[in-house]
Amino acid sequence: MDEENKKEGVSVKELEGYAKKHRFEIFFCILFILASLFTLIFWGAMLSIFLAGIGAIIAVFMPSKVEHFAHKMAHGLLSKEGMTQIVVGILALIVAIFLAPLVFLWLGLHGGRSIMQILHTSGPQG
Repeated sequence: MDEENKKEGVSVKELEGYAKKHRFEIFFCILFILASLFTLIFWGAMLSIFLAGIGAIIAVFMPSKVEHFAHKMAHGLLSKEGMTQIVVGILALIVAIFLAPLVFLWLGLHGGRSIMQILHTSGPQG
């Protein structure tokens, strides 16, 4: 094998391309990592688990309201200009640091909503 053709590492251009293509995935990974770490430091895991469960229960009983709210939030954010999206992203990361259990409440709401969507789409047909 030629030593000249051997490639080491990843170029900055490749990293930038990947980050542009997968910006939401990277953002949410950072958000969840920060929320997980800071909930253990400041709040304790029990409160976050409790709020995730409460969020799921709320979403099971009111899936259409949670769906409507999530859709309006996502549509409103994605229709904004880039700088506004960056500011909202920074605010979300600050919430993940200082109010980490709210991130788990939000995850519970979306988890419960997703479970109800799956049950309604793949339930017994009859």
